[in-house]
Amino acid sequence: MKKFSLYVVSFVMTLMVGATILSQEVLAEEKAQPSMMDLIKEANYQVIESDKPKSAILIDANTGKFLWGENEDSPHNPASIMKLMSIYLVYDAMEKGKFNMDTMIEATERHQQIANIYEISNNKIVTGVSYPVKELIPMALVPSSNVATMMLAEQVEPDAVKFLQMMNDKAKELGMTNTKIVNATGAEISSFQGLYAKEGIDTSSLDINGSNETTAKDFSVFTYNLIKNFPQILEYTSKPTVTVMEGTPNEEKFETYNYSIPSPDKVYDDVDGDYGFEGVDGLKTGSSPSGAFNLDVTAKRGDLRLIAIVFGVGDWSDQTGEYKRHPFANAILNYGFNHFEYKELVKKGKQTIDEKEIDVLENLSDVVKKDETPKVLINENKTITLDNPLKPVSEKIKPVETKYETVEKDIATDVVDTTKKHTKNLIDTLKNTVDLSNPIIKAAVIVFGSILLLLLILIILLIRSNRRRKKARQRQERRSSRVNQLEE
Repeated sequence: MKKFSLYVVSFVMTLMVGATILSQEVLAEEKAQPSMMDLIKEANYQVIESDKPKSAILIDANTGKFLWGENEDSPHNPASIMKLMSIYLVYDAMEKGKFNMDTMIEATERHQQIANIYEISNNKIVTGVSYPVKELIPMALVPSSNVATMMLAEQVEPDAVKFLQMMNDKAKELGMTNTKIVNATGAEISSFQGLYAKEGIDTSSLDINGSNETTAKDFSVFTYNLIKNFPQILEYTSKPTVTVMEGTPNEEKFETYNYSIPSPDKVYDDVDGDYGFEGVDGLKTGSSPSGAFNLDVTAKRGDLRLIAIVFGVGDWSDQTGEYKRHPFANAILNYGFNHFEYKELVKKGKQTIDEKEIDVLENLSDVVKKDETPKVLINENKTITLDNPLKPVSEKIKPVETKYETVEKDIATDVVDTTKKHTKNLIDTLKNTVDLSNPIIKAAVIVFGSILLLLLILIILLIRSNRRRKKARQRQERRSSRVNQLEE
């Protein structure tokens, strides 16, 4: 009995040790991803840890693959970054032919009144002046003008309540599962001092004091779709300065708040440090008392384009947070460019994959960790995909794939290839199982192999002879058919 008890104790101890080792391995895997401060250290930036983002994410802009994140599912108020969604709907409406970049929008007295509200970001808008869409878009994106955003939104849908519903419907369509939009610009409706909607529109259903809510992951999904569907937005957000209504009495010049955009000539005023990061060419900043300082940024080097989002940097009471968000975003981008690459993994044309000859119809490229090459998978539906451990940030983003056609082999060639394959396998088997040092056995193998070779040659000759006879018969039948037609 005592010996049995010792066995039981020993068995239990073994299980406990095994469980401990397994749990340590699981924890090690969970900690494999570096922290935000690890990225800061790698990029050699100096920051205060208490200023770090409440949530952040990095994805690949080509494929939507998730590359890194920290609290990426935490809800947050993106502030003025939500203006990007309004501009998305503007581009969407133009694509459907509702209006175009040259469409003129006349400013009303209400618009001028909104422009004069000091508490929210704006630019100069004058009653009776007509502004083309192509001038209002940079006003909304660069100085983050609330009035310009509202003028564009009303061009898409005059009813402010219906426009908000359009925004929420689009968010759902794109896969933003944890997003709720209650205003079109990022500024609370109450801050518009009763001017948010046109006169006569029932606004009783609106949440006038509420803030928009999303997550870093959701907004990365949105940004992926924005750049994919309307890359022209980068034309406005890639420059350190933008001039609107140039050559008119209403000309204005704006400096971007996205200090990660390289600025060799140092055009920014009062910027605390140089935050320019190679390759950055958009998108937008946003800040508010409840959301602190946020940045949605994209950068491209070579074929790799990245999207980084930081939400909740610093504290609203300290306005230097306007600068503090950039080292964090830059460090995330630096990590992406250091550890990932976008490369061609399967070339167009005839390929042999898993001993199967196929004709690949288009090149297949994907983002991968540097020095890693995922396995190529041939699917029954005539597509090629990759066994890539990096997955899309949303299930609505499809993994990369390309189509292929099966290569039809010449029957004689197929016989030769098949025979070669089986002969090689047979030789390998014989090497492992037969003592070829014995001269009698070696001679027998040579004789057997020669017989197989002769049989192979005979089969090939028979196939080709049969094919020639068949072609001759077909030619004779065609000649006879033409003769019969002439006689008729």
